[in-house]
Amino acid sequence: MTLRPLPYHEAVTAILERENPQAFAAMSPGPTGGPELDAFLLRSTYRLDPASHPAPHEALARAAGALGVAAPAELYVTEDPGHDNAELFFAPDRVVVLVTGRLLDLLDATELTAILGHELAHHVLWSADGGRFLAASRLLEAAELDARTPGEYLETARRFRLATELYADRGAVVAAGAVEPAVSALLKVSTGMRQVDPAAYLRQAAEVDFSGDGASGGVTHPENVMRAWALQRWYAVPGDDLALAEEQVAGAIGPALDLAALDLLGQDALLALTRELVRQAVLVEHLRAPESLELAGRYGVTAPPAASPLSELSDDDLSGLPPDTRRYLCAVLADLATADPDSSHQALRAAVAVAGRKHLQPDLVRLLVGELGLGDRDKARVVADARAMGVLT
Repeated sequence: MTLRPLPYHEAVTAILERENPQAFAAMSPGPTGGPELDAFLLRSTYRLDPASHPAPHEALARAAGALGVAAPAELYVTEDPGHDNAELFFAPDRVVVLVTGRLLDLLDATELTAILGHELAHHVLWSADGGRFLAASRLLEAAELDARTPGEYLETARRFRLATELYADRGAVVAAGAVEPAVSALLKVSTGMRQVDPAAYLRQAAEVDFSGDGASGGVTHPENVMRAWALQRWYAVPGDDLALAEEQVAGAIGPALDLAALDLLGQDALLALTRELVRQAVLVEHLRAPESLELAGRYGVTAPPAASPLSELSDDDLSGLPPDTRRYLCAVLADLATADPDSSHQALRAAVAVAGRKHLQPDLVRLLVGELGLGDRDKARVVADARAMGVLT
């Protein structure tokens, strides 16, 4: 498999570069660490000399060859035992990997190659495309430190980190040449066990539902079981199905249209969905009062010159969206129906009919009952009249 940035990296980086050009340029890649890093490494680590420790350097060379990393590589072991792990210190012209804990004793040669491939994949990603993905990562990390940062940027930063770890996991697979060593290395590092069964864990991961509420809640790394599942999806699918696999992986990182956890991509998608819903709603007679059309304009929608039959609206099933998102869309329809202070029963009927075309009718009726105090008789009448317009729900 070819190692490429995830679609999430591509999409988020394009948004950040477009919407924050000056800040993005300020985060352009440059060397990190410098003399400070060298001083830390000399004072606080044990440098693995290739002649004295050939095995880890051979694993590092195999990983570098598989990933096309030509920069000189250095290996260090921290003097603080800590937990078993490996970490890359990025610099454009060198590869510095710090190993902690019992990692070198815990893993076999292929598993160590996978772990080092994971770290080298970070170097590959940060070096790719002129360092654009590194600039995006730095910009998001800086935004997290500002208390004024909107929630969609914070959620984007979280998902971007998770996507980066999934990308690096793919680097582990490319380096090792198979999924199993990457998964077994992951399990050994996280559990401390010397004997694990990666095939059994992959079967376990396949049983988990990562859609909707099952999406990752990780902050810096996805859950191990999701990482194993995502690797299998990426590695095992035929080329023609890769786009679907990437879509499923993105959904496992976080749902696209969850109003409670909206990222930048979800924000753009929800805006487009809202505008399309408004555009279709104001096609319907009784939702075309001047106040309703003015409200549509505030959503960026230009109303068509004449009404159209309800049957010309697309039959979109929005019932699978998260509850908060459905409620928001229904609130938009309710606002259109009540924008005119003298709005009539027909306007509510039309809104419920539009909601029926979008499979949101029960949600809108609940909102009308709760927000407008719609009584049982009026509720029954509105629903019956909407059904008479051709909506069967």
